[in-house]
Amino acid sequence: MAVTERELLRPRTKVDLTTTKPGTPGGIFMRQFWHAIARSEDVAPGHAIPVRIMSEDYALYRGASGRVQLVAQRCPHRGALMHLGWVENDDIRCVYHGWKYDCSGQCIEAPAEKEGFAKNVSIATFPTGEAFGLIYGYFGPDEPPAFPPYPESQGEGYIEGWPVEHVPCNYLQSFENSMDEVHVAFTHSPGGSHAALSHDLPIITAEETPWGMLRHGKRASGMVRETLHIAPNIVRVIVPPLYGMDGVGGWPEITFHFTPVDDDNHLWIVTAKVQVTGDEVVRYKEKRAEFYAARAAAPRIQSVVDDIWAGKVAFDTVRHPELAIVQDIAVQAGQGRIQDRSTETLGRSDAGLALWRRILERELQIIADGGTPKKWQRTPDDVVPIVGIPGKH
Repeated sequence: MAVTERELLRPRTKVDLTTTKPGTPGGIFMRQFWHAIARSEDVAPGHAIPVRIMSEDYALYRGASGRVQLVAQRCPHRGALMHLGWVENDDIRCVYHGWKYDCSGQCIEAPAEKEGFAKNVSIATFPTGEAFGLIYGYFGPDEPPAFPPYPESQGEGYIEGWPVEHVPCNYLQSFENSMDEVHVAFTHSPGGSHAALSHDLPIITAEETPWGMLRHGKRASGMVRETLHIAPNIVRVIVPPLYGMDGVGGWPEITFHFTPVDDDNHLWIVTAKVQVTGDEVVRYKEKRAEFYAARAAAPRIQSVVDDIWAGKVAFDTVRHPELAIVQDIAVQAGQGRIQDRSTETLGRSDAGLALWRRILERELQIIADGGTPKKWQRTPDDVVPIVGIPGKH
């Protein structure tokens, strides 16, 4: 379904596209899906951490068996923070008065209370799943959809989870940026690893699919790039060789999850599948270890972004191991915590994000009107992102 220039400028509905707060049309829409909430490696057995997703707070922990559990933030007794407590086998005990909850959320011990008291107490629990080195949570009232929410890309390779980034703006700004292939030639032109996509500008078209949106970028050179935008906030795209890798690993497939923390903040939870096997995996890991050492020695990403915003350093002079991420956050979060879309002037190159806004407007309006929204499907195994010139191998 192509988006005409006239449609780009048509009046918008009144529904708020940006909020994911509980009970709002956007919040109800987003709670139909699985959401990436952490890397698996960041939650060790016996450890609990706080997580905030879509303006609600939770405790996430891994039991002795390796099972990941997601429970309400506060103990039903007197509201103590559950992530302060102890993980015992696959259960969690509140640090305040020792009330202990099993995997189902049932209280199984209330030490100072009468016998049988615990059976009347429970804490809310939420479905979790692990795939691709990530932890996912489901926050809706109904049964969760099929898991994982998309298939692993085809072929052998190594999957790497990148460090999670906290981005100080609304999730939709980053999801829309992923639909804007033209920005690469400008935002990422100073340094970085995107030169291979900056020689000419693509003509963007997009179409709605049963699983989200498929976006096409076609260049005068004949190069075609097809990117998967999986409802409601996942992107699968092939990108040039990663910075600092000297071509090791080639063009990896990247999966971005733009997970809302609240309406003003979100997480970038990212995996890369690199087409390396055997000894190539060892070489790739060695090069990535060098990269992560340089990353650890460099200034914090947000600190660099703050300096750019403050005018202390010019955008095109910045150099950083995570340069593309610095550039993206500076631009996307620089639009404001929640971008004022009423002042925009959209053009032909915005065809992808314009189509997604129409889809989102439609779905949220149906929810606001009490109707039945679209039943989204899982991405088929044979639908994959591509980049290249058709007919050439």
